[in-house]
Amino acid sequence: MKFMGDYPLRGQTEQDVVCHFLKVLCSSPKMHVRHRLTVLFDTVPQLIGEYGLLKDEAYCQVLKQITANTSSKSDSCQRGWRLLYILTAYHRCSEVLKPYLLKFLHDICKGPGVLFQGIAKVCEQNLRKTFQYGGRSVFPSSIELKAMVAGRSSKRQLFLFPGGIERHLKIKTCSIALDVIEELCYEMGLHRVEAMDEYAIFVVANKGQNVRPLNKKEYILDIATEAEQIDSSYTFWFRRVIWSQPLKFDNELSVTMHFNQVLPDYLKALLNVLPQDKVSEQQFQQVCKLAALQHRAKDSIYLPTIREVQECVPSKLFGLQRPQQWLNTVTQHMQQVQPLSPHQARAQFLGKKSNFYAGFMIVIQLLCPLVRILMETMQTLCFFFFLTHEFSGGDGEADSRLQFPLRGGHAGRSNVPPHYPAAARTGTTGRVSHSYFPVFPISYPVT
Repeated sequence: MKFMGDYPLRGQTEQDVVCHFLKVLCSSPKMHVRHRLTVLFDTVPQLIGEYGLLKDEAYCQVLKQITANTSSKSDSCQRGWRLLYILTAYHRCSEVLKPYLLKFLHDICKGPGVLFQGIAKVCEQNLRKTFQYGGRSVFPSSIELKAMVAGRSSKRQLFLFPGGIERHLKIKTCSIALDVIEELCYEMGLHRVEAMDEYAIFVVANKGQNVRPLNKKEYILDIATEAEQIDSSYTFWFRRVIWSQPLKFDNELSVTMHFNQVLPDYLKALLNVLPQDKVSEQQFQQVCKLAALQHRAKDSIYLPTIREVQECVPSKLFGLQRPQQWLNTVTQHMQQVQPLSPHQARAQFLGKKSNFYAGFMIVIQLLCPLVRILMETMQTLCFFFFLTHEFSGGDGEADSRLQFPLRGGHAGRSNVPPHYPAAARTGTTGRVSHSYFPVFPISYPVT
C-alpha cells in the first residue's frame, strides 16, 4: 500500500518498499495468519522464499488491491498491477494457487473492454517463465525499478559480436540468456536447436579481465545488475563455443561473425602446426592465399604493401621467408581473389580454416567423455584448456602434441595465476586458446 501511494513512505524510497515486499517478513513460522497480513508491508526483511504460504499471501494481497481498489489515488490500481508485474518476475506462487492465478490473468487478457489487459498478459508470461526458470534472484536496480514503475517493461541492451559488431536487443524483465541466443541466431539464419546450442553469452568487465559465461537459464537483467556493481562499463559478448555443426556461408552476418572470431587465433598461429624453422611450399602458398583473402575482405582496391602483408600472416611464420617473397606471392594471389566481394573473401577464408575447429572438438570429445557431456548440455560448468604446440624438426614432419591441463571449474573458483592474459585479448571464447577466462565471484548453479 505504501508503493501504491495509500500509505506514506516515511523516509523510504520506492525501491526500499519493493525490496522489503519481495523479502516479506516472517519472524516466526507459527505467527498467526491475521498478524502476518497486518505487517505484510512492514520492514522486517526475511526472504519470502523461506515460507511458501507467504508467497500466496503476498499474491492475494496484491490481487485484492487491484480487484477491489477503493483508493482515492488515481494511479493506485495501476501501481498495484505494476507491483504484481514485479512479483511474478521474482516469485512463484504455490501449485494450489497457480491455476486460479493463471485463470484470473487469462480472463483479464481475453475479456472485452477490460482495463489492464496488456500488463495482465505480461504478468502471465512472467509467472510461466518464473515456474520454468526459477524467477529473478537479484533485486531490481533503482534505474530498472523506475522504469517498471513508469510502465516500461524492457530496455535496449548492447551485445557484441566478434570484431565489435553491435546488436541492440530489447531485453524484458524476464529475458534469459537463451532468449538472446535464439534471437541472435535467427538473425544469422540459424533456426535448428542443435545449431543454437553451439553459441553462448559472456559478460565481460574490467576491460576484459573478468569474463564469465552465462548459464542459458540465467536472467540477463540479474547479471547486468550484478555486473554494474563491479564495472559500469561491462559488456555482453556473443561467441561460438562449439564447432560441430557446419558453417552457413549464405548469411553475411554469420560469415562475418565467424571470420572475426577465427582470425585472431589464426594470426597467433594457433591453427597452424609447423616444424621449427621450416615451411613447405604448399603451406607457404596456402598462407599467402589466406593473406590475400584477408586483404580483399577489407574491401581494399589497392595491392598490399609489405607492412599489410605482414599483418595478414602469423608472426611465427612471417620470419621464415624473406618479406619480399611474401609480398610477391601474395600479390600473385590477389589477381585470383580480386573479383571476389568482401563477403565471398571471408567465406573462402573460413572454408579453408574452419575445419580445424570441428576436427579439434572431435579430438577433445574422444579424449574426455566428461567434456563431451558438458559441451552437449552447455547448462552448468564450463571448462577451459590451454593449447600447447611442441614441434620437432625431424625430416620436415611436424610432431604436434596437444596438452590439456584442466583449469578451473565453475564461476567463482579460480586457481589460475593472475599473470595469464584475459580472454578478451584473444578474440575467441569458450574453446581451446592460450588464454584463461577469469570469472566473477557469482554462483554458477550445477544441476
